[in-house]
Amino acid sequence: MFSKLAFRFGRRFVTPCSQRLSAAGISEDVHSKTDPWETLAKSYKKSSLQHKHSEKINETNKKTNELEENKLSELHVAMTGDAPIKGETLSTDIKGVSQPPLNTELIAKHFRNVSVSQVCDIMNSNLQSCTPEMLSEIEAYLDEVDKLDPHSTKWDMMTSFLPHPDEDRGIRYNFLKPKSSSFEDYIEHSETLQKLVMIGVDLSAVQEFPFIGNYIIRLDFERDIIPKLLYLKDLGVYDHNLGMVLTTNPFILEDPINKLQSVVGYLKSKKFTDEMIGKMVTRHSMFLIMEVGQVDSKLGMFQKMFGLKGDQMREVFSIHPILISHNRKKIQDVHFLFHKIWGFDYNQLQAMFLKCPLAFAEEPQTLQTRLENLYDMEVSMETIAENPGVLLGDHHQVRRRHAFLKEIGRAHYNPEKAGYVSLESLAKRTAEKWCWKIGVPKEHFVTFLKTE
Repeated sequence: MFSKLAFRFGRRFVTPCSQRLSAAGISEDVHSKTDPWETLAKSYKKSSLQHKHSEKINETNKKTNELEENKLSELHVAMTGDAPIKGETLSTDIKGVSQPPLNTELIAKHFRNVSVSQVCDIMNSNLQSCTPEMLSEIEAYLDEVDKLDPHSTKWDMMTSFLPHPDEDRGIRYNFLKPKSSSFEDYIEHSETLQKLVMIGVDLSAVQEFPFIGNYIIRLDFERDIIPKLLYLKDLGVYDHNLGMVLTTNPFILEDPINKLQSVVGYLKSKKFTDEMIGKMVTRHSMFLIMEVGQVDSKLGMFQKMFGLKGDQMREVFSIHPILISHNRKKIQDVHFLFHKIWGFDYNQLQAMFLKCPLAFAEEPQTLQTRLENLYDMEVSMETIAENPGVLLGDHHQVRRRHAFLKEIGRAHYNPEKAGYVSLESLAKRTAEKWCWKIGVPKEHFVTFLKTE
């Protein structure tokens, strides 16, 4: 934003500081005061005489005289290469900086004693050659600008040829937003963000992770990200899955490769194969950013809690690596719920974990509600232990399907009896597939739901 104050106290300030008049520091003697305008007038008069003298000397030079007489026209030709048209908008390039166009009609209206060429000198901060009349017109012009709304079109027009006081110092004023909650404000200016999108990264999901956006915006794609992508490929992640891996775990970009290598090296020491590690990273790579000690402690907890052998450990965690990074306290609470409150014994818990490990990643309160629902359905603990997948389904859906099976006389869940229906099927599949699986028309089930 340009203002009268910036014009006077920026790089355009004409009167030297030593010539400022201050009521507190100047004597009352009039002869001791120096009038800066008078000094400028004398300087201008002297420079004018020198200019006239030089014109007489170069009077025979036709080319020079034509340049002086058609200065505005030649300025336009130099900048655009086209012949100027009367009343059109001309553009200038000052010290290599592209400026807004000059409106000749606007200049003629507000500057009666200043030519267009002199306005160009003003734009170049060449004020020492200005007369007091010219400076007074500039003061009056800036007074008019100060009265306008800075957001108005007229303000933009009147300040279009007035560059900012600091522009020739190399300061750029089109800064990006210093703070933002979205990558949207930066993606047009960031090659790194654009290339992340090209490999399949969902930036709308990444920006929901705390603090990581501020780090990613400063990364160089070739230097900082390409090595991580190549390492993920070496681990067995396919090209089409790289974007998904970074979307679900952008913190990989923050950790050094040697830290990732240390976790992978630990898993290999526990006899996890390269194929297992590749699947684990693709499915849920959060364990890669954990410390080796944390991974070892978590695996040891599961092994002790359920009495698992090495092969069982590798089989479970290669399919469900999310359990490695899952909250330790919640897993312990779920184990306490099953064992101490509902009475599942050690062998039942082991069987449940091997058949449905994700049941131990559910919220304890949610599991409590589902267990109560199964208890009301008169399902035994032994049946639940044999079919732990039923604990992953919505308890309302399980209750409605159980009521329908009870209506048609098939709610016994005993594989040795006729019309057997798996208890786990109550929590899986869509209604259409479930009806097809148990051999009942979907219309019968829908009619039952309407009358329930």
